[in-house]
Amino acid sequence: MKWMKVQLLIALMILCCGVTVYAEENYPVAWGPASTTFGPCGLSMPTGKLAVGGNIFFGDSNGLWKHSKRINGNTKATKLNEVFKLRYGIWDGLDARIAIPVYNVHMEKTNTSNHDLYGVGDMSLLLHQRLLNQKAGDPFSLAIDFGPILPTGTVSEHSSNVAGNSAWGVMGGIGATYFLYANRFDTEVNYATFSEGGHDYQKGDRFRWNLAYAYALNENWDIGLESSMEIYAESEQNGLMLKDSSLEWYAGPKVAYKYKPWGTFAGLTFKAPVERWYQGTKACSDDYRVEFKLIKTFDLAALFK
Repeated sequence: MKWMKVQLLIALMILCCGVTVYAEENYPVAWGPASTTFGPCGLSMPTGKLAVGGNIFFGDSNGLWKHSKRINGNTKATKLNEVFKLRYGIWDGLDARIAIPVYNVHMEKTNTSNHDLYGVGDMSLLLHQRLLNQKAGDPFSLAIDFGPILPTGTVSEHSSNVAGNSAWGVMGGIGATYFLYANRFDTEVNYATFSEGGHDYQKGDRFRWNLAYAYALNENWDIGLESSMEIYAESEQNGLMLKDSSLEWYAGPKVAYKYKPWGTFAGLTFKAPVERWYQGTKACSDDYRVEFKLIKTFDLAALFK
């Protein structure tokens, strides 16, 4: 069953890539990825441009998981999370971005009372330095990310340690982007490590690998596919390892709308699990995910001319 999912994903990507033969000489340009965890991959923000917006994430789960199997249906959960984002082009090839997560999780349990998790997560502040630029003649665009994770998370009886427990962290990564006619390919990997924060809890190191393909149907509409894999090492609380390492891989189609006169981009993705594995018992393992992204850009440099 696992390999059937992987083969289906590969087949969908090949099908989307097949539209290349229809690209005209004057081809439109596809916009970037729409999923919550994506960064700018290999591209940089133009100098003086400010992007404001974020993502809304909805996930639904039914049951408890252990290893790669659902063990019972005792817990149901729905997630409605937001990530507010800012990104600014400092100079050519270098930009900075901020991401602030806000989460709302409702858990319904059959054996005990229901439980809600809500609050603000730890904020990330990253610099993004472009190293290669396809527009300047390089074979593709390449960039690196580096910066701190700041202890801004809510710590209470209703907070989520995984979303952020007011702990410091540091993250680094690398991303690439390649354009071929009306086709766009993006990929990035990043790694984050965390200190101990509230609730005497230290989140395990996190590895992410994102992959995306987009085809510009015209100046306004894109279609494509996006894939997100996330691996967590064991976390620690009160000096004890919690045996909660995990792997989650989700993928699915996306559609995007862009309107250049307003500097506005909107994207919608629907993702299903390709692979899930949990060392211990896991609630809130999403059976599907719906993500919406909205970004508006402003030319701050023009205000000072």
